[in-house]
Amino acid sequence: MSHFKVDDMTCSHCEKAIKTELIKGNPAVKVYVNVSQKMLKVENLPDDRVIFVLKELGYTPHKVK
Repeated sequence: MSHFKVDDMTCSHCEKAIKTELIKGNPAVKVYVNVSQKMLKVENLPDDRVIFVLKELGYTPHKVK
């Protein structure tokens, strides 16, 4: 599982948009979002793909170790 900090994720609309795009076409992908902590956890998707999708949506993700 990969963890990301997404400081510009601010609401439930952000959460829905992120989940929808990351899961699109791949039901094995699991996405867990905590908007209040601005944290995102993703399973079964490469980190570079997660970062690409988030940037395409206009977010600024930071990988957390």
